Amino acid sequence: MNLFLYAGLACLLVTGLLSGMFTTGYQQRGNFYADSKEDRASREKVSIWFLLAGFVFLAVAGIVYLFR
Repeated sequence: MNLFLYAGLACLLVTGLLSGMFTTGYQQRGNFYADSKEDRASREKVSIWFLLAGFVFLAVAGIVYLFR
């Protein structure tokens, strides 16, 4: 269970880093204009997949916790 919990939290952390959640507005604007449209689309796609994986890992950890 702990493995799924830690994997889910790690995926959510990676999602936050890729989406710029831990930056200020000035930094987000700078990153937005510094990247190309293709780079932003690629980073957003990877971020969404990490978010979904994080939710799956956390759901599995919750199910294991409930039936244990």
